[in-house]
Amino acid sequence: MRRRVNRFDDFEKNLLEERFKENKTPSTENCQQIAKEINDNRKSKNKTKAGSIFTLTGKQIKFWFDHRRRIQNHGTYKPLKPGSRSAKKTTSKASADQAMKNMRNDLRTGLQQLAAVVPPNVAEHSLNLAAMVAPLASTSNRSDPMGMTSLPHWMHSFQLLPLMSTMKYATYPPGTIIIKNGELSDDLYFLLKGCVKVIDLNNNEVAVLQQGAFFGEMGVIDKGPRTATVIAATHCHAFVMSGEVARDMLQCEPVVSKDVVDQATSRLLDLLKAYETSPASKLIGTNILKFNVYKPGHIVIKEGDFTDDFYFLSKGSVVVTKQGSVISKLSHGTFFGEMAALCTGARTTTVTCSEECEVFVLPGDILRLLAKDDPTLKNGLGETLRNVVFARAYDTMMALTDNSVRPTTADIAVSTSTMSADLKLALFQLLKCIHNVTEERFRRNS
Repeated sequence: MRRRVNRFDDFEKNLLEERFKENKTPSTENCQQIAKEINDNRKSKNKTKAGSIFTLTGKQIKFWFDHRRRIQNHGTYKPLKPGSRSAKKTTSKASADQAMKNMRNDLRTGLQQLAAVVPPNVAEHSLNLAAMVAPLASTSNRSDPMGMTSLPHWMHSFQLLPLMSTMKYATYPPGTIIIKNGELSDDLYFLLKGCVKVIDLNNNEVAVLQQGAFFGEMGVIDKGPRTATVIAATHCHAFVMSGEVARDMLQCEPVVSKDVVDQATSRLLDLLKAYETSPASKLIGTNILKFNVYKPGHIVIKEGDFTDDFYFLSKGSVVVTKQGSVISKLSHGTFFGEMAALCTGARTTTVTCSEECEVFVLPGDILRLLAKDDPTLKNGLGETLRNVVFARAYDTMMALTDNSVRPTTADIAVSTSTMSADLKLALFQLLKCIHNVTEERFRRNS
């Protein structure tokens, strides 16, 4: 049985457009009210007809408003008519194939807008934009020399086409400095072909990014000075998205925001690790964040000890216990030690490595100072860490009760996959602040 598709009639389209003129960002309650108006209209029309009606929800109305708003803000792509993404009901294989062909053509129309920004002499590129359509075909064996299909999966979304069509095409000969450490810029780059080197302040090569990667995301999120230099290692082709459009993309699409912030946090930890292990940094003594590797069974925090360090777990996993009872298991990408770091006192739990772990250690007094004085951290970091503290305190209390009545963990930071977007962003901002302080010390002392 084929899935039913919603289609708005003329009355419903006019109603939605009128509501859009009145308020472009309606609340959940308003969306539900609009859905009710349309459903009531459908019920009244259906009284004289047999058959069931398609009932709308407030969530579907909200999606319509989100899509309509993006079209108005980035009016480079005509909005799809409701239901036109799905193939029309057909009774033969030939008509079904034609419907699929029409759908691919709709997407290709949008991709042609991207091709419009490519210089005429780069013929191969405009041809390879069609590679993004390949997943829609039932069978496809197209080559992809420009790396379009290796780009992040969310770049293939219909909803992001208006934003993607604002990107500019650029080429960089080998040795070109694409991003320079310390400069104020916020463009986001998508590498179509070639590879680039990432160089830190100590002139160390931190990473090599291949085609399909994106970079420049820290400037998009933080809008501060660039944290590293990016140099074209080979002849590179790239799409360049302005920081303003990129931030709009993060706000519109939670999946994109999660992916970009995760990538930014991971790369920032790589930079901090490179600083810590650099002979120049050790000689000058500029690091406030220490990097340690612990073996399985190592006790990082012992219950009752008076220490206040704050820990980032970049690799491995640890087990948290109290009086011998297991509270939780924390995986890479999360943190621990926040209770004593925020409010000094004896440690309330024991944290033991269950496998080899790579851990960054921040002194508690530094965390308290940053959370108190830095304007970007004062509100977001303090609030999000308090939420984690409360959740973990609850888990600790429940761990001392009968396990048969113990509920699912309340901890919202067991691993990076369980963290909310706000918590991920607060953690990134803290690491970015630490990075900025480290760089400033390095420049002052070198």
